[in-house]
Amino acid sequence: MLTLSRLELVMIELTNLCNLRCIMCGIWEELPNRVMTLDRFAGVVGAKPVRNARAIALTGGEPFMIGNLLEYDQAVRRLSPRSHVNYSTNGWYTERTIELLERVDRRRTSVTISYDGIRSHDAIRRVPGSQERLLDTARRVRARFPEVALSLKMTVTNQNHGEILDTARQCRDLGVPFRMKTLEKLVCHQGRFPSPVTGPEYDDAMVASITEQVRRVLALGIDSNRDYLQSLIRKNGGADEPCSCTPRTLFVGIDGKVFLCRRRAPIGDLGADDLRGIWASSRKRDAVREMQVCSGTGPALGYRHA
Repeated sequence: MLTLSRLELVMIELTNLCNLRCIMCGIWEELPNRVMTLDRFAGVVGAKPVRNARAIALTGGEPFMIGNLLEYDQAVRRLSPRSHVNYSTNGWYTERTIELLERVDRRRTSVTISYDGIRSHDAIRRVPGSQERLLDTARRVRARFPEVALSLKMTVTNQNHGEILDTARQCRDLGVPFRMKTLEKLVCHQGRFPSPVTGPEYDDAMVASITEQVRRVLALGIDSNRDYLQSLIRKNGGADEPCSCTPRTLFVGIDGKVFLCRRRAPIGDLGADDLRGIWASSRKRDAVREMQVCSGTGPALGYRHA
């Protein structure tokens, strides 16, 4: 039986506030608007399983809409000082990003900016100028803070699936690492705010196009999430791919629900118990056992067990 001393990655949804209107995410419609309190946040990052996890990822919604975001960073540095902190953002708030990075431990900080295609980004995000804003943010972060790990991440949908290679080439020209993933349908998100897009329905031609573009991205030799890209190619070839979910990854939603696997039911709720109690619960132990025997295999391209 696997024993878990501490977590490797903890993803915390700080808010459901978002200034964009993405077609694959309905979080911007969710009411009431919420921000995780500092007290609850401190209770999570200071809990024994989380303390000094390899990485703590702060996400949303859009975390840079939180006026006192620096205080959340300071809480991590105080309670989990060896953890790396990642910010997942849409890149709209350039000045706020620069101001935060001026005041944090930049060698233990990374920024992941969502970028949904060199031609389709604004149409997918449904706010004109969002592409220009995120690229400006990326350029300024790269120029001013070269020590900060920065990447642009593309979520592949029916709308932008033909732009993978061109977007990767643009990232190469910007000197920024390229990441991509296929669209996921996850209990922790879609259970609260179903997206207008029902999900990727790739036909054979789309699968072939995506797979070929991924091969060519790998051939570029750029900094990318190579393991994941290689797994897409293997899946298309019909080989079973191990589940990418791991009991060393935890997700905490803005609603207080706690997940080991975000495609399964939560293992607890911070409204009823603290994280230490959830970690010691039978629901968590049952989830770990299920994950050990779950193949996690699914469509070659599309919903991903993550």
